Amino acid sequence: MSLKVIPSGAALGAEISGVNLTENMDDATFEQIRQAFYRHEVVYFRGLELSDDDHIRFSARMGELRKVKQMRHYTPRRPELMVVSNIVENGKHIGSYDAGMFWHTDGAHSEISPVASLLHAVEVPEKDGRILGDTRFASMTAAYDALPAGMKKRIEKLEALHSLYHRDEQSRQSGNKPAEYNEEEKKKRLEKVHPVVRLHSATGRKCLYVSEGYTVRILGMPDDESRDLLAELTAHCVQPRFVYTHRWMPHDLIMWDDCSTQHKATFDYALPLRRLMYRTTVTRFA
Repeated sequence: MSLKVIPSGAALGAEISGVNLTENMDDATFEQIRQAFYRHEVVYFRGLELSDDDHIRFSARMGELRKVKQMRHYTPRRPELMVVSNIVENGKHIGSYDAGMFWHTDGAHSEISPVASLLHAVEVPEKDGRILGDTRFASMTAAYDALPAGMKKRIEKLEALHSLYHRDEQSRQSGNKPAEYNEEEKKKRLEKVHPVVRLHSATGRKCLYVSEGYTVRILGMPDDESRDLLAELTAHCVQPRFVYTHRWMPHDLIMWDDCSTQHKATFDYALPLRRLMYRTTVTRFA
């Protein structure tokens, strides 16, 4: 069976079939996957029962992986794998339970911004025969291209501050309990300035880089002007015409571009419905 790339029909997203990620693939096949990823910004593989080694090995073909010794109160079983789950054991969450509450780009607040993320679904919540917990992805290249010429000129040299604390404050305002950080995490720099319009490191395409989840303000502007412009841009970014909605199946692996996309989870489930996923993060393309 040969590799097939099936576009979603949305502004981004494609299914890739006809490959076995549990085996070492030849360079030509992997290059087809890489080019499909650059073109479609989100690609996914259905029904892959991957081991940790499989997941990490394939992810490492894309580039350098981030390693995490500890996150909040839990330690991952492998430093390359972040746990995304609502499961509670011994009174504590086993992983990140509030990931994706707001539209965001992973790691926008980090000193080293990721370039790609790969999320493998081990358990997905299901009720009455319907799988819950969709994830929506929005194309920031399509959003940029659709801007009027005047807006493109207005924002081309602007920069914005992105902060993890901004997400936590939004979580509080929504009535949710934000994450708690240990002393080591509090000492880290959890804010970062980025251009409002970023150039993709591999494709050279222009991407809008602001989100409701992490962007605090646009630098060099009065607060009210910054607030109004951010509201306009973040609303523009997530219009339905720029969005692909992924309806999970068990053992899906989905890979998205952390420069040219944003994503948001759907929290339409709760325990005892379980969700368990493992994510790798690529910090630099190979």
